[in-house]
Amino acid sequence: VHVGASDLPVAVCRRLLGPDKIVGATAKTVEAAVAAYNDGADYLGTGAIYPTTTHVTTKVTPVSVLNDVCRAVPIPVVAIGGLNADNMDVLADSPIKGIAVVSAVMKADDPCAAAAHIKEKFMKMMNK
Repeated sequence: VHVGASDLPVAVCRRLLGPDKIVGATAKTVEAAVAAYNDGADYLGTGAIYPTTTHVTTKVTPVSVLNDVCRAVPIPVVAIGGLNADNMDVLADSPIKGIAVVSAVMKADDPCAAAAHIKEKFMKMMNK
């Protein structure tokens, strides 16, 4: 379960789901990240790194804030928002554990090939 800003609080989800389910949360600030971690989140989604078409309005999160979030909590942080194979290099020095993409795959002529290409590029970027 991934908890967004307008969803049930992380602590409520954790209580309802128990300790064996994975609960993720959106965190756009260090304060939100620490609160989500303290409430039982297993991972965080932080962004939007770039404007995205999956939301009506997008508030861009600077990579510096993403990096601060990564350093503030001991759980994995995934970058999200407008990322694709052509622009993910901005995250090359970030301590993120992954990226989340929607449009870059779903709008591709060949979604499977697009996903494979993004994964390959991300893995090379993180293992430099």
